[in-house]
Amino acid sequence: MSTGDGRDPAEQRDTTAVYWANGVCPPTPLVGRDHDRAELRRIIQSPARLVTLTGPGGAGKTRLAQAVVKDVRAAFRDGAWPVELAALSESGQVPSAVTAACPAELQRDPGTADTIRERLRDREVLLVLDNCEHVATGVTDLLAGLLSYCPSLRVLTTSRHPLQIYGERLYPVRPLPLPDSRRMPFAKLADTPSIALFVQRARAVTPDFKLTDDNVGDVAEICRLVDGLPLAIELAATKLRLFAPAALLTRLRDGIDILRFDLANVPPRQQSMRAAIHWSYQLLSPRERHLLTSLGVFADGFSLAAAAAVAQVTRNLGEELLESLLDKGLLSVSPDPDGEPRFHQLGTIQAFCIEQLQDTIDEHEVRDRHAVYFLQLVADAEQELGDGRHAAYLRRLMPEQANVLAAYRHLRFRGDADSALALATWLSRFMFSQGELGAGLRMLKETLADHSTRTGHRRHADALHSAGALAMAAGEYALAEDYQRAAVAAYHKLGLAFGEAAALNQLGNIARIRGDLRAARTLCEQSLSMWRAAEAPGAAARALIDLAVISLSHGDVPAADEAVDFALPLLEAHGADQNVRALAGLIAFRRGDHREAERICRSAVAASVEQGTHPETPFALEALALVLSGHRRPASDLTAVRLIAAANSIRAGTQSYACAQVLSYVDRTLQHLRQRLGQVAFDNACIAGRSLPLPTLLDKDAGLLNSYVDPADDFEDTILTAREREVVVLVAEGLTNRQIANRLRIAEWTAINHVRNVMRKLGLPSRVHVAQWATQRHLAP
Repeated sequence: MSTGDGRDPAEQRDTTAVYWANGVCPPTPLVGRDHDRAELRRIIQSPARLVTLTGPGGAGKTRLAQAVVKDVRAAFRDGAWPVELAALSESGQVPSAVTAACPAELQRDPGTADTIRERLRDREVLLVLDNCEHVATGVTDLLAGLLSYCPSLRVLTTSRHPLQIYGERLYPVRPLPLPDSRRMPFAKLADTPSIALFVQRARAVTPDFKLTDDNVGDVAEICRLVDGLPLAIELAATKLRLFAPAALLTRLRDGIDILRFDLANVPPRQQSMRAAIHWSYQLLSPRERHLLTSLGVFADGFSLAAAAAVAQVTRNLGEELLESLLDKGLLSVSPDPDGEPRFHQLGTIQAFCIEQLQDTIDEHEVRDRHAVYFLQLVADAEQELGDGRHAAYLRRLMPEQANVLAAYRHLRFRGDADSALALATWLSRFMFSQGELGAGLRMLKETLADHSTRTGHRRHADALHSAGALAMAAGEYALAEDYQRAAVAAYHKLGLAFGEAAALNQLGNIARIRGDLRAARTLCEQSLSMWRAAEAPGAAARALIDLAVISLSHGDVPAADEAVDFALPLLEAHGADQNVRALAGLIAFRRGDHREAERICRSAVAASVEQGTHPETPFALEALALVLSGHRRPASDLTAVRLIAAANSIRAGTQSYACAQVLSYVDRTLQHLRQRLGQVAFDNACIAGRSLPLPTLLDKDAGLLNSYVDPADDFEDTILTAREREVVVLVAEGLTNRQIANRLRIAEWTAINHVRNVMRKLGLPSRVHVAQWATQRHLAP
């Protein structure tokens, strides 16, 4: 029987299976697979009799199997028998290929399933079948009999999809880990397995290649673009003979054509990423191919509903096909925040799918369906936002930013300016929450400048209002005023009082920032009147808070009190975004109502964390920190530092918007906190704020977020026990640990522990600091 290239399996084994023979030694050191090797050694020596390594093409299944066989073959009395199946063209050739891999003395009889069973019946052997996916039927037919008939047989297979045999133990071979961030320390970046493999293979073709601070960022991005797939990394590294890492990165962004090489001892399917993916693509059914290529238009994942809509299949059929593509290693899946599956394509596979889609006549139709789906999704989410369900709005749209951006670009390309404007408006709002002010503003500017965009409808008015908000946040006040005045006119012409009031309120805030408090009050009062007439109490509360800020800027505390007193019940009854609530807390703090300020700010923090509205969380944390720092007590100061550090960490991760005026005040407060606490306690609090999970940080029972108490009692503002308070006074008096023990009639070791607990709770580094702290508060003579 011959293989696909006309050769007998026994002859073919001497070339493509050369690395399986004579000791099963991989040609180069295996990088980043120590955990996989150890786990597979354990599994193979466990009761599991059939283990299948699955994963996409290029993940390194064969190389890992070779290394594992080398590790375990000595544990099998009759060794390991590797069988390379890649060159077979029919399932019926599997028995002959297995026979050809047997020791010479066992190759006398013809290669049939019956003769193989007889040869293996009494042998303790590890049978290794490599590249089973295209002859899976032949493999399953053979193994079903062997596993039943040969009690000491163990089987290790590699396949791009499960063999679906009862008792099969699957082991997914995943891409190599990628660096978490290009900002990681150089040493950690260099030790990341994907980068380590790139460097190893780069030095094989360019011996003088060195990973440096200058090129490590480009290398990390190259590894990310090729998804951490070992084959793709090796293919990319070979190109360093021609290109520096920066130039190679530029070419990789143009597509996967560059990922190829020609080697005599490497099968054709592994000489380019396109060939590796095409090998899997050929094994798909027509419906699977249609779905897979349609999925190429998605960016950064998709839901089952989105896939079914874009590919024009029923939900049930879509679920069936997606599961099949998952089994074949062409998709991955992870749960979304609601526990629903969210699917992803590797970037290399997506690039291949786009190429396939471009070769068909319906590429624009698929992209049109993608755009229509996300237009409707945004419209539905906007309804949730209008109903006050801000958390639901963010939860629905947060994962889809990249898809909405892709739909926006397609609509611009197709000339559908009105639909593009709708998506640009939503995207700009999202970018505002993420701190991407410049990108959002540029997008709206470009779309609003498109002369094909219709004026005189709500989409256009909303876009003007959003552009004004972004311009104001970016400090471009003249541009912001122009956009908001245009928005006021547009909303007024459409009879949309709510939108007109929002634009007027923005104009009032611009006037306040510019110092024109008279105009600011007039505009905000006008917006308040319109929101009250429109029966929008939540929005009215926002205007009242803005009026309170204006009153405080005037020095009119009674007017500010009145505005806040009207606003707070509305906030409690009808809700508002947590930034407005936190601002109300700061106003209460500024007018001297510390207890109410802390209550409001705590509620803002709790709501923003519970709802998952991370873009709003940093400001709420900072507001609470500013209020707590006003107590001027060590425990409150430590908590304030932790909260500000947590806010900075969240803001860095979400790129959420930050008000320059508030940040300036926060910076000044941090300077005071550092002086009051001392550098050691301050640094430790910063570390805690950055590292502790937010729920832990906000847990009063953990002692990290102290409850409000009356500042008149210096000791009651600490978290010290009564005995620890006595110890503080005695330390301030200059007593040693033994003297404290004698005075309090306790063991010396107990006194030592009390002193240590005091220093830890107060965040103070030494007894001297404890004494200074007590003396400054007149707690000791």
